[in-house]
Amino acid sequence: METLAQGLAAACRERGVRRAFGVPGGASSLDVIDAFAADGIDFVLTHGETAAALMAAVGAELGGAPGVVVTGVGPGAASAVNGIAYAALERAPVLLVSDALAEPAPGHHALHQRFDQQALFAPLVKAYARPEPGTGRGVIDALLDSAAAHPAGPVQLDLTSAAAGDSGPLVPPGRERTQAVETGHDLVALAEASELLADASRPLIVAGMEARAPAASAALRQLAQVLGCPVMTTYKAKGAIADTDPLAVGCFTGASADARCLDGADLLIFFGLDPIELLPGPWRFEGPVLALALHDGYDYPAAPTASLAGELARAVTALIATARPSGWSAPEIAALRRRLRSGLAMTGPHGRSAEDVVSAVRGVAPAGARLTVDSGAHMFAAMGLWQAEAPGDVLKSNGLSTMGFALPAAIAAALEEPARPVVAMTGDGGLHMCLAELATAARHRCRVVVVVFNDSRLSLIDIKQQRQQRASRGVRFGEMDHAAVAQGLGCRGWRVGETDPLAPALAEAFAHDGPALVDVVVDPGAYNAQYEALRG
Repeated sequence: METLAQGLAAACRERGVRRAFGVPGGASSLDVIDAFAADGIDFVLTHGETAAALMAAVGAELGGAPGVVVTGVGPGAASAVNGIAYAALERAPVLLVSDALAEPAPGHHALHQRFDQQALFAPLVKAYARPEPGTGRGVIDALLDSAAAHPAGPVQLDLTSAAAGDSGPLVPPGRERTQAVETGHDLVALAEASELLADASRPLIVAGMEARAPAASAALRQLAQVLGCPVMTTYKAKGAIADTDPLAVGCFTGASADARCLDGADLLIFFGLDPIELLPGPWRFEGPVLALALHDGYDYPAAPTASLAGELARAVTALIATARPSGWSAPEIAALRRRLRSGLAMTGPHGRSAEDVVSAVRGVAPAGARLTVDSGAHMFAAMGLWQAEAPGDVLKSNGLSTMGFALPAAIAAALEEPARPVVAMTGDGGLHMCLAELATAARHRCRVVVVVFNDSRLSLIDIKQQRQQRASRGVRFGEMDHAAVAQGLGCRGWRVGETDPLAPALAEAFAHDGPALVDVVVDPGAYNAQYEALRG
């Protein structure tokens, strides 16, 4: 008879889980960590539960296996909320395993650290379980299956010590789980989609997160090539078509700058687009929309004129059988690309800008380096200028757009592919939210170079404050030396002043066999005009 903790470890191992992340408490999480170790699953101790959940979610996005987070009771579980919100809004399969308190005996006062953990996570998780002692492994399998089912997302397991250590009914390992069978597209829907595509002479593709799968990415490139039409990708889908492809225009968020690229199109093709990836606001395209997605039921910003739900590669095979080349010319597509990228230019008198830093890092970074990007004013230059050749080359929080993402994501990426260098671009404010995870990177010798855009403020919020003609309050903090902090936490660190040469420090950082941080003082003066050009 296996204990429930052992059943949890076995279920995770069968699904390809190689590591779990978290900060353990003193109860069931200790049983879970021991069971994981016995089954060959590493436990990565982090310095905060939010970072642990982000690492687990990013690991799931890159490796395909569910991410696993282990926390203590009460404050430990509560601290994971933002990371679980990321998993929910970014469609990442994650299992949160939190210590749970046993029900108090009659007459006992037991309020310490006790609150309703199920209610706390209820808006975010797809499923919840609190097994009783003697419960079999089936509850674990059901949770993991729910996490992986469309739309993927987080699930929660509250686990008492009594339940974790008790034996339940034996479930044979490796049992088969039923899977949905692809039966092909509805013939009426296929005819409607084909007719809509045939009537269009200037289609434009907007690819979303479902295009990240290898087969979907290959299908996207095939469709774009057959049509000879421009392609834009969401932040999450960046690299689904290579940025160097002549048909690739740039990133699409739904903001004014990239929406203006739609002016010359007479059909918009949503290719694996999840509406959660788009900024809220008015929809700016008045023409017809063809939606290709793995599943139906999406609440798109505009009702599709026709739609196909199912395997994207199969949809493309069916559509290109009767498709014809579009009326777009190569110069027109190149003009769209220039139009979009012109908004990234940080014009006017200023010192070292985010654009300067991103260009410098691109010039020094090893070939194949992966980029993780935090939310903040620097992200416009980072996402617009960094070249991605394949899905997953660039990682950014999009549906949640949380700060404090770049460093945990970089650590998860480095653990997933230890030989591949990772660049984490973060503002100083975002770094402060997860600063201690530099010690996690040092402990695991991650090949991560953290580039800090140091302007001593929350620049994106500062811009919005200025645009509303408000006084500067609550968005600026004093000067800090992040390189010194990094060295104190076990990483190499370089501080580059606004007029100091940047390339030598970057070269040394990338040559270092372990985590490094380059703290670059930047001038925020050009952000305002860039924001105006991109967001309006």
